[in-house]
Amino acid sequence: MIPASMQARCTPVSENRYLPSKVPKYKRMMSKCGTVDFAAIGCSVCKVVVSGLQNLVRKKSTQEDVVIFATEICKVFRIEDSRVCDSITVQFKDELFGVAERLSLTPAQACGILIGTNCGTPDDPNVMWNVTMPNTPKPPVTPPTPPKSGALKLRMLHLTDIHLDPAYATGANTDCGEPLCCRKPDGIAPSTKDGAGKWGSHATCDTPFITLDSLFAHLSSIQDQFDYVIFTGDLPPHNIWNQSRTDQLTSLQTYTKLFKKYLPKKIVFNALGNHESAPVNSFPPDFIKDNQSISWLYEALADSWGTWLPKTARQDILRGAFYSVSPSPGFRVISLNMNFCNNGNWWLLINTTDPNGQLQWLITELQKAEDNNEKVHMIGHIFPGSSDCLKAWSWNYFKIVNRYESTIAGQFFGHSHSDFYEVMYDNVNFTRPISVVYIPGSVTTFTNMNPGFRIYELDGFYNGSSWAALNFQNYFLNLTDVNVSNKPNWELEYDAKADFNLTNLYPQEWDNLINRMKSDDNLFQKFYRYYMKSAPAAKCTGDCKKNLLCDLRTGRSHDPSLCANI
Repeated sequence: MIPASMQARCTPVSENRYLPSKVPKYKRMMSKCGTVDFAAIGCSVCKVVVSGLQNLVRKKSTQEDVVIFATEICKVFRIEDSRVCDSITVQFKDELFGVAERLSLTPAQACGILIGTNCGTPDDPNVMWNVTMPNTPKPPVTPPTPPKSGALKLRMLHLTDIHLDPAYATGANTDCGEPLCCRKPDGIAPSTKDGAGKWGSHATCDTPFITLDSLFAHLSSIQDQFDYVIFTGDLPPHNIWNQSRTDQLTSLQTYTKLFKKYLPKKIVFNALGNHESAPVNSFPPDFIKDNQSISWLYEALADSWGTWLPKTARQDILRGAFYSVSPSPGFRVISLNMNFCNNGNWWLLINTTDPNGQLQWLITELQKAEDNNEKVHMIGHIFPGSSDCLKAWSWNYFKIVNRYESTIAGQFFGHSHSDFYEVMYDNVNFTRPISVVYIPGSVTTFTNMNPGFRIYELDGFYNGSSWAALNFQNYFLNLTDVNVSNKPNWELEYDAKADFNLTNLYPQEWDNLINRMKSDDNLFQKFYRYYMKSAPAAKCTGDCKKNLLCDLRTGRSHDPSLCANI
């Protein structure tokens, strides 16, 4: 049972410090009760859950007992309404039970990993593990230089976070009190203004098929404006309490068919999102076998991604949904499975050390690329500086980027739904910008945003190319307009160099932009408007502004020292 002292009503606090409007409850990482610090409450709940699950395992309880316990936790702490609580605990019972029966950490240690060291400091030295770097010395760093006049260029389309919702319904309730609204089960809204728009809604709603189909039709009409595509994950909708493996595979099949229909001649490089599994965030490492294994998804990914990748990539995709391919001489794309850094992936509590050996594999691939004078684009879903990314994984990745800064020409991630970036700095004194992580806005409207996509202009396709991003343009669909006109117009939102007055897109220039926005509030508010994908939003001031500027400097997670000068 849950201690009576903890059965308090809590006012939810959004994990996103910059969204002025409501955020779905399942996104709420912690709560705030009165004047009590919300981090302490989140920590207490976490410890109750871990302790309760471990007690159930020690008593040799059944999975049904786990469901009853987890459902009670969900309802007592008002994490969701009863309908969602009853369903979501069934979704997660295999993972909860499977992790609890293998977990050697104490509740404080486990929650210290999941929430932060304010919740408990893990004694296990493997929690802050280190990858092994090669003995090959780091080559001298050559400052980036613009390509010569007339040099060949490429253009790359970047899509991320589609979250197609087959159950989206025009006129449905946009404020249903659950993690995802605008759906058939939510019923018709009490008034027209509260109903879901035909093309999407500025609410806790995902992408209707008509909007996604319109996007692909538009991309087909402008396909001469980009040479290839990257997609950085998240296909299914946010109804995480009611999903099956069949649902997730259907999302993957729909996505693959859209590309084959509208862009059959384009190569697509994919990365795995955290929503592709059932349940969400559940990506067991390779030591988890039998019916709890994730092989069902990796096999489907290998088939889908194999539409565009060489057969040599299949083995690594089956191993861990990551791969390394060279589509042209001097250039390589490395796709990472960022669920191996995801703090929502509870399987990692069993052993957080370099799941499936992915980072050690990455070092080997980057060393080969360096030896062969290749430039590399890194793609993935959860961006490395995200608070969702486990500290040890993120810090090791940061160290790898530092070692191979002359080889890594670009980093492209998703997950945020908002449009922003992260600057990575040298790990000597953390002042020299060495790399930029690009995070464009999502296709989905979730939450309170317009749909969008990005096209980069790259230096490329000639001997000695830097393969660096030279500029990019963001495009969006104005939901307010299209829901009135019924005529979708995917229009230019902004041009990076022109709208932010950038000389180039090198790391130093993005660092300079952070400093400029500190003192120029008009410039910052323009940046924030694009961060919100030009959807209606209040101004971002005070702590909102400070926190967002801080995140632009935070290329590795859980390191507040990077923001000392913000």
